[in-house]
Amino acid sequence: MTNVGETSVPTSTGPLAVQRAHSTLVLEHLVAHGPSTRSQLATATGLGRGAIAGLTARLIDAGVLRPAETDPSGDGRATPLSLAAADRVLVTTLIGTDEAVATVAALSGEELARFTVPIESSADDEDETPAITPAAALDALGVALARALARAERSDHPVADVTVLVDGMVAGAPPVVITDARFGAEPVDVLGELRARVPALAALEPTLLLPLTLEPAAVAAAAAERGELPGITDLIYLSGDTAVAAAAVTGGAPLQGAHGLAMTFAHLPVVEDGVRCECGQRGCLATVAAPDVVLERAGLTDLAATHGRAAALEELVARIEAAEDRARWSWLDAARWIGRALQLVVPTIDPAIVVVGGYWSRLVGDIDTAYRSNRPTLGGGALRAIPTISPAVAVTGADAPIAGARRQARERLLAEPLLLAG
Repeated sequence: MTNVGETSVPTSTGPLAVQRAHSTLVLEHLVAHGPSTRSQLATATGLGRGAIAGLTARLIDAGVLRPAETDPSGDGRATPLSLAAADRVLVTTLIGTDEAVATVAALSGEELARFTVPIESSADDEDETPAITPAAALDALGVALARALARAERSDHPVADVTVLVDGMVAGAPPVVITDARFGAEPVDVLGELRARVPALAALEPTLLLPLTLEPAAVAAAAAERGELPGITDLIYLSGDTAVAAAAVTGGAPLQGAHGLAMTFAHLPVVEDGVRCECGQRGCLATVAAPDVVLERAGLTDLAATHGRAAALEELVARIEAAEDRARWSWLDAARWIGRALQLVVPTIDPAIVVVGGYWSRLVGDIDTAYRSNRPTLGGGALRAIPTISPAVAVTGADAPIAGARRQARERLLAEPLLLAG
């Protein structure tokens, strides 16, 4: 029997990396397709039947796999095998444009339940435009998360992973959120706030297969895009629905930086002597391209207060497409500075592609034009032509980071097969 901390595949069969890769192939197939025979696994993975026989035997011994039913032939070859942790689920939460969302999904990514809780806005006096406070956002997030955890418990689905997605950057140990559009520039212990609001979360933590995860939504969305772009290992993702947010993938992995602050896109000081940002700098991209700024300049603040930011952004795009002057001017000014920020970041990271999500994806041509307005002409114009700037190809809107977070959780689980032992 293999104990925690040991590998489920002996090193005598080859390099550990190869063994893990073979295990991952088998587990990925079982996650995606359910119980499978050894013959089916050999066909699906391209591994030899002998290799599959030895590998599955060790995974069964480790408690990672189990026979799905009795094989009347007695030799085991026709017995379907399944993951011992096949009934585990992934819980993912985030704060969207107007509501908090929590989902319950199978390991395959299939969504089993979704809970949305509107975030209440308020104003200190009658003359102020209602705004969402950090406490209101956390309250809504706590309610959505509690409902998701209760649903998993009622359905007898043990939770493998809980990921909390935020607009801002995540830094420190224990992790805190900084420069977040909802919570402000100063550090906020979002996980601590959720533990206080959701007692079931604190009780659940010791049973999770993966540590409770706090992650920028843009990083998760970038992971979703990476999964939809075969062969692309270096990309930048950016969006602007709930905040100006961006993330980078380099060598196939999220770029974190030494302090967790890589790709703090919103706080690039692109406007010389610009207005002071809440972070303390002047001229941050957030001061000229954040959704609230663009909506205010377009005259849509009241619509956002009455019908929600999502509705206001939809109206903004419609007015831009209809060439309405005020909306068009507001957006083109923002696109100019987004392009300027990309002019600074792209040469540093050199991505194969820049993927644009959210409402920006529908206006990607303006971002592309702004970016290429000041590009090198060396190499016969070759540098000016790269990289490609394209709209997101994965799930759009709030579901992009949710899909990406599920993908990341599954990858972490499959990379360490013993986590899936029953």
